[in-house]
Amino acid sequence: MAKIVVEAQGLVKFYEGRCVLDGIDLKVPQGCIYGLLGRNGAGKTTLIRILMGQETPTRGQALVLGANSQRLSAAQRGRVGYVAEGHQLVPSWRVGWLVSLCRGLAPRWDERFFGHLVSTFKLPMDRKVKQLSTGMRAQLNLALAMAVEPELLVLDDPTLGLDTAARREFLELAIDVIQRDGRTILFSSHILSDVERIADRVGILVGGRLAVDCPLEALKRRVRKLRLVFAETPPQRLALTDIVRQEVQGREMLLTVADWDEHKQAYLETYGPINCSVVPMSLEDIFLECTSRRTPVAV
Repeated sequence: MAKIVVEAQGLVKFYEGRCVLDGIDLKVPQGCIYGLLGRNGAGKTTLIRILMGQETPTRGQALVLGANSQRLSAAQRGRVGYVAEGHQLVPSWRVGWLVSLCRGLAPRWDERFFGHLVSTFKLPMDRKVKQLSTGMRAQLNLALAMAVEPELLVLDDPTLGLDTAARREFLELAIDVIQRDGRTILFSSHILSDVERIADRVGILVGGRLAVDCPLEALKRRVRKLRLVFAETPPQRLALTDIVRQEVQGREMLLTVADWDEHKQAYLETYGPINCSVVPMSLEDIFLECTSRRTPVAV
């Protein structure tokens, strides 16, 4: 069994009487690329900040590398690379000075890999942080996080501010990092095509709950969208569990079902559709289906 690198146990977080996280249970195994998804305000950044020890949960606990995230030692923090949302860096510092400081504080530092990133991103060491574009600040943050040879790399919307070419370069570098020494990546992103490109497991936060938590390929198998054609008017109600969405137009019905299996398929056939075809779905399609319901179906 793979070692668990990140774990949340019954995490609850209230802000001014509002429940942001509602009983989150989560396990991220070693070597996993975990994509954390959710609409704006779903609680992604709050969950990450609790994992990084920057927020205190109202109830429950989070474990990072086997230790309580609220009591991580300096040595334990040195095993984690972290890029916060917004790529926050001290604007008045020169890039070279910032790099020297991080190099001196890091328990481990891969100079060769960092040099490769600096060359790839064309980062100017003589400029001040405030003189860098948003994209360059993002690239500098990524380079600093990766250079410490992290066992765990936590990225909160890391490609924010990057153009398409730079995003693709980051994804290739992330894959390179994860393939070395069984390292783990936990990242959130608003660009679902990026998540689909590199993640092997996904979690979808809806209304403060983890509505989806499974391998990406399993999610694609378990959420099925069907186009049904009936000889006459389709039935208005289907006695079928886990219906995510149902739309009827004329003799056609579009039906999205979670936790799809052969039993549900056989039951659906008892309604006598004259045609039933599968509608291909990307991760973005599945995300929109799962988060558009007032009461989401857990997958």
